[in-house]
Amino acid sequence: MKKKGLKRSLSGVLAIALMLASLSLSVLPKQAEAEASSMKIATDFEDGTVQGWQGRGGNEVLSALGAAAHTGSYGLQVTGRTQSWNGMQLDVTSIMTEGKTYALTAWVKLPAGTAASSVSMTVQRTTDGKTDYEGVTSGNVTADGWAKFSGQYQLKQPIQSLFVYFEASSNPTLDFYIDDFSIEQLPEPGPIVIQQDIPSLKDEFADDFMLGTALLVNEIEDPNGPDAQLIKKHFNSLTAGNELKWDATEPQEGQFNFTRSDKIVNFAVENGIAMRGHTLIWHSQTPEWVFYDENGNLASKELLFARMKRHIENVVGRYKGKIYAWDVVNEVLEPGDKQPGGLRNSLWYKIAGEEFIEKAFQYAHEADPNAKLFINDYNTNMPDKRQDLHDLIKRLKDKGIPVDGVGHQTHIGIESPQAQELDDMIQAFTDLNIEQQVTELDMSVYTNDNDAYETFSLELQVKQARRYKEIFDVFRKHADQLTAVIFWGKDDLNTWLRTFPVDRNNWPLLFDERLQAKYAYWALVDPSKLPVDIQNTTAANVKATIDGKLGDGWSKSAAVSILNEGAPVAKFKTLWAADHLYITVDVSDTSTNGNDAVEVFIDGNNGKTTQYEADDKKYTFSRSGENSGKPAEYKAVKLADGYRIEAAIPVDGLSLNKKLGLDVRIVNKEGSTVTKTSWNDRTASQDFDTSQYGVLTLIEGPQDTKAQMGTPVIDGNIDALWSKANLITTDRWVQGTNGAKAKVRTLWDEGRLYVLAEVTDSLLSKLSPNVWEQDSVEIFVDQNKAATASYQADDGQYRINFDNEQSVNPGSLSENLVSAVKRTANGYLVEASIKWNGTSPAAGDIIGFDVQVNNDEDGDGDRDSVAIWNDRSGQSFTNTSGFGLLKLLGTK
Repeated sequence: MKKKGLKRSLSGVLAIALMLASLSLSVLPKQAEAEASSMKIATDFEDGTVQGWQGRGGNEVLSALGAAAHTGSYGLQVTGRTQSWNGMQLDVTSIMTEGKTYALTAWVKLPAGTAASSVSMTVQRTTDGKTDYEGVTSGNVTADGWAKFSGQYQLKQPIQSLFVYFEASSNPTLDFYIDDFSIEQLPEPGPIVIQQDIPSLKDEFADDFMLGTALLVNEIEDPNGPDAQLIKKHFNSLTAGNELKWDATEPQEGQFNFTRSDKIVNFAVENGIAMRGHTLIWHSQTPEWVFYDENGNLASKELLFARMKRHIENVVGRYKGKIYAWDVVNEVLEPGDKQPGGLRNSLWYKIAGEEFIEKAFQYAHEADPNAKLFINDYNTNMPDKRQDLHDLIKRLKDKGIPVDGVGHQTHIGIESPQAQELDDMIQAFTDLNIEQQVTELDMSVYTNDNDAYETFSLELQVKQARRYKEIFDVFRKHADQLTAVIFWGKDDLNTWLRTFPVDRNNWPLLFDERLQAKYAYWALVDPSKLPVDIQNTTAANVKATIDGKLGDGWSKSAAVSILNEGAPVAKFKTLWAADHLYITVDVSDTSTNGNDAVEVFIDGNNGKTTQYEADDKKYTFSRSGENSGKPAEYKAVKLADGYRIEAAIPVDGLSLNKKLGLDVRIVNKEGSTVTKTSWNDRTASQDFDTSQYGVLTLIEGPQDTKAQMGTPVIDGNIDALWSKANLITTDRWVQGTNGAKAKVRTLWDEGRLYVLAEVTDSLLSKLSPNVWEQDSVEIFVDQNKAATASYQADDGQYRINFDNEQSVNPGSLSENLVSAVKRTANGYLVEASIKWNGTSPAAGDIIGFDVQVNNDEDGDGDRDSVAIWNDRSGQSFTNTSGFGLLKLLGTK
């Protein structure tokens, strides 16, 4: 929860703490600590000074100005920034107390005429000489209005120093305003007591695989505290989150520090918990000195291997017999780097090629011959990367390299990857005769990097729980392959997803911030304890003709399945326009009975009440078509395997983003037997109770366009053929609000899709080594228009930069792309053709399609804007559900 901000004058409660020469918050008297919990410490700049705030780099200029005021007469202006980390900071070392939780609030705005940019509020903590940066919150800020920044911070360690600071890392020269900053100590919620009377997870899965968690050393500083108790009760495998990485164990050459790692390993040993080592060789969190010689040149292969051998001998040797398995190499694959076999072009690889992987396993085996040695990576559910990893392990094993297992990190989201992808992931390695482990499991509650929720809704809790059950059903299916499933954290307070990929609340694990079991836990232990899952769907803004033929407008709506014990019995789609909701339902039922029916239940205000209100309605649509138009017009059509109902239902007050309660129930009558199957409410109480209806949100729906038939020459010249093609524009912003855009045309033939993009871009840049941050055009194709949360075999992402350099996802489709690029007076032109993947579509078909333009506006190597035709989610590279629609026309 986020606390509401409150402006206070310095002449009020802060007088006791701040009316010293510096007016710094850091001088809050110790005797005032008792009162601090009921006070809000604030800086409002109303005395015309900066009130203790300082520049982080020394070059910043901080000024109290009227133009920077959110309320009152003054606010703080920050100018003079020259680097991404520059900003304003406040020393709060003597303000915050270890073990306490604080609400931090500020109001942020940009000066007039400044383009929108991201600003973050962060805490810089120094403990035992080590500095950590802990995100509180961040957000997009504009010059049009003040943005409220609210977040919580719990000080969990003793400190040497503590600062709160604001920066704009994506824009190193950005000026900004801050006002009405406050820190409030939150009331103590009472001691945390874990639930000792609930089943132990490790016992529940004792016949399947070990059940583990990652942790940081601060979680077991008190070996009898609630965090340690939870670990001991539920987990039989432990992984050190950071304490065994190279930067923690050997920060300086030859200077080893095992203080923190010893605490974790000893805790595991003393409590009979198997200990897992993470990680020996990684491109990240490895000190720079490892890769360079004494002259600052890139190290030789011999020097690198000598350092590697010494490091592994010391680390693995120290814990010989105490750590049962090691992630020897971590994340060595990155197909986008275009190295042979999909290997990541890290400094390890640049110096030693694939041999560094072989040496790492050899050295680890020599240091502890009994330890299980793993290769660990992420996105192993993706077919191309999975195949690269499989092939790498096979090459290593064929050479006699002691690879014992593969680790699937499995950082997943609330919607993707699909359970079947995880099933395929595990199945793909069964021929290698190695162990498999899920090593870093967690589940973000988000589907993109833009959303941020204040609270964890019941609907989202249940959705997460059911997805965890679905995934663990897959894991149990492959219990003969999996030796451990390990969560990346034990509870929602101790998770990296609070700050990655952005600062926001996230609830990815089985236990909440106070170590209490969530529905996600009960989904694995006793699913009967879960409440009804409130499902969601959407209706696009399209008027439908009720004729049973399903015009093109229905392609803008996704099909929703109605299941009976996991098997689909019907699918429905919805649209809306003016004062009508349109629904079509295809029912699979070959046994004809005129009394079969589709029942539709609508709760006009989505009130979720246990009794009907005036806006709650039930409509019955008979298979026979009887009484069509009373009270709703509908059409019943016979299908080869059943029947279709298409209906227009009058509903008052429909508008964009409105939510309706909705349920659809299939009534099947065979003789005297009546079977009722519902989309959402499985208790059959829809006739009087709306509390268990699903939710229907009225949306704009995807944009659509048409492609004429034609076969242009791909040479960067605009053939006359293009003049007959429809024109669309990439004018929706995924990132930024201004930047490069493109005018786009499409054509098609039996073999390929053709795209012409004319990009307006005054400064062309490919300074970034990341291809997605270079000035480029991306084309997205969902050939079967399945609109899924993850890519299927027919889906592809095709990127071409202004120098005609290509990158394709998945890489196996690279040969499908042909392109030509030409510079123009105001940018560049991309002409591309994409071979149809598998069976070619036909005239009249509609495919999923989108185009976006990536833009490094100032040439500094950072992507500043992304403009797209339809999908604003920022997830087009992995999720096809937001694509626009492209209809393929026949010959004119």
